[in-house]
Amino acid sequence: MEIGAAEELEGRRISPDQPKSLAEKLVNRQSGFTMNMRLELLGDMDLVYRDSAFGQKFHLVRPFGSEEGWGFGEGEGSIKGERLNGKIRWVSHSRHRGDGSVLPDADGVIKTDDGAIILFAFQGKTVWVKGMGIGRQLLSIIFETDDHRYRWLNDVFCVLEGAVDHLGLRIRSHVYVCVNEMV
Repeated sequence: MEIGAAEELEGRRISPDQPKSLAEKLVNRQSGFTMNMRLELLGDMDLVYRDSAFGQKFHLVRPFGSEEGWGFGEGEGSIKGERLNGKIRWVSHSRHRGDGSVLPDADGVIKTDDGAIILFAFQGKTVWVKGMGIGRQLLSIIFETDDHRYRWLNDVFCVLEGAVDHLGLRIRSHVYVCVNEMV
């Protein structure tokens, strides 16, 4: 990122005599000059568990008689955004903690509206809102593709902010690209 005389960053005017290298920027962090990560909306993701070959949408095994356990489910969905639109198939193999929170761990594939294949993986945490059957979800997502139109996804790190409907087994979320503004 070039730093110019007229450039504005997080409400601070950047002058040509301010540091331009990463090392200079990090040193200046101690003196109060900071740079923040920016989030850009990639799209809205809607996921729903589907019936499996074993008759349930989601399987939860608690082998030791406590809240702790492992879950498995698979589903379908979609992503809709300015740069990425398509259908999703995914599989979840989540860990369920003794405190009731869930640690999602899922992999999936997106087939874009224009025919590209994009793989993804996400991990994070779901915390249930007491008495509501709704979980607050925060996840990290990475993408991989060999389609030249979407190779830019190979270099991004994303976060997902979502809500899980426990009864409907549906996840509605926003996916954001994390834009590093330190360099």
